[in-house]
Amino acid sequence: MGETVYSSDNLKVAAIVPAAGQGTRLGGQTKKQFRELAGKPLLIHTLERMLTAPQVSWLVVAVPEANLDSTYEMVSEIVPDNIDFTVTVGGTTRQKSVALALQEIPEEIPIITVHDAARPLLDPAWIGETALLCTEYDGAIVAIPAVDTLKEVALSAGESTGIVEGTLARNVTWQAQTPQTFRAAILRKAVRKAEDTGLSGTDESCLVEAIGGRVAVVRGSAGNIKITSSEDWRTLEWRLTGD
Repeated sequence: MGETVYSSDNLKVAAIVPAAGQGTRLGGQTKKQFRELAGKPLLIHTLERMLTAPQVSWLVVAVPEANLDSTYEMVSEIVPDNIDFTVTVGGTTRQKSVALALQEIPEEIPIITVHDAARPLLDPAWIGETALLCTEYDGAIVAIPAVDTLKEVALSAGESTGIVEGTLARNVTWQAQTPQTFRAAILRKAVRKAEDTGLSGTDESCLVEAIGGRVAVVRGSAGNIKITSSEDWRTLEWRLTGD
């Protein structure tokens, strides 16, 4: 029997988009992920790009319970017929939302990617690139090399001034982005272990790393911004509309 030859085109991937955050830092009454930009919600901008990746065969979007029905209606209008999708209630943290979304994905799907709802400028090719690396590694993430010198700072709660405790080596320091893609079994194991031990991770990669997983890196782009502030929103608005 010949050895299976993998390419990014013959890999099936389930995509998780955690979008249950409150998005309070932007202000206003509408949660960030549902705020309209260039005529459509931020979440829809993100999903439209993601869904052009040919590897995606299943989609799970995790949202606040109050937005469950309205999000389902929005998503159903843009998801192609060949992709199954679910909109589910998310948790109080990103990590909990991912754990809940995992329950909605069939066990037979071998690879799972997680992408921030607030990163609408992703390159869909990254999903294929990271998925292909999962045939060799436990996972792969999109990241960019740090361009600024990074300091480790001790900062007390509520304080705006801290003390430098060390300088990180810039030549080996990268800034993690999404999508982050993993073998489904290792991601499920990592999330369960984090729940059992009380580990709170800032991304999925650190959970996989915590159980000894090997995670590769695909070079991303500085343009793959995550919208967290009003300044980020203005930048995105300019890039999408030119205004």
